Amino acid sequence: MKRTILILASAALLFAACDKISPDSFTQSASGGGSNWTNANVHRAYVEKYTGPKCKNCPMADVTLDAAHHQFGDQLIIISVNHPTGQGVPWAGEPDLRTDDGSAWSQYFGISELPSAYLNRGTHQYTGSMGEIVADIEAAINQTPQAGIAVNATASGDTISISVDVELFSQFNDGLTLTLALTEDSLVYKQSMPQGEPDENYVHNHMLRDVITNTWGEDIPMDGLAGEHKVGQFSYTVTNNDIRLENCHIVALLARKSDRSIVNCAETTVN
Repeated sequence: MKRTILILASAALLFAACDKISPDSFTQSASGGGSNWTNANVHRAYVEKYTGPKCKNCPMADVTLDAAHHQFGDQLIIISVNHPTGQGVPWAGEPDLRTDDGSAWSQYFGISELPSAYLNRGTHQYTGSMGEIVADIEAAINQTPQAGIAVNATASGDTISISVDVELFSQFNDGLTLTLALTEDSLVYKQSMPQGEPDENYVHNHMLRDVITNTWGEDIPMDGLAGEHKVGQFSYTVTNNDIRLENCHIVALLARKSDRSIVNCAETTVN
């Protein structure tokens, strides 16, 4: 998918053919958050799940993670990434949900077994039915947040206006990055099942459709001091006609630049 980001600052700057978050797109704000700061000072868990339409065991992982999502609500954010090769290759005549950015993530983590998942992009790779991940998700959610993040998204036609608030509650000696991703629910396409024939009408949720920023996010111009608060305004134009915005979410990932681990995250529907 070709992408265009419009950076909304004191002047509108258009970046074509490269997805960059400019330091000028962030403004300093008084502590306490902006207009979309409600519930931003909670700690959320992020699960990055690697899957594929020809993976027979992936539906079992979906059952576990769907139940966890129902249990933890908006404190659990999931992105499903179709693996670029093997079981991630679509069936003939079926839509191809692989993305260049998702493939780069998969390569970086060395994903060779499906399903696989990472919690907050930590060092432990969860595989199979994901039974062990639920307790770890709850433990992650119960941690005291080191930073708060909130995101809001409003669509006008095929253009999404995105607002992101970030506030530091602790001091950070490492740089921080912001990754913005577009995910889509209710995608129906053929999926291998643990038993029997493939399901022609399997419903796929949380599917990665695009990474709006660069693959691993963009630097946030912060000094790393507790109490520091930045607000960013961005605009993103969807050029893939197969994407239904009414089924989409914007996911914002706040990560440490050094190891790409997730500090906190937020998600919003596209209104």
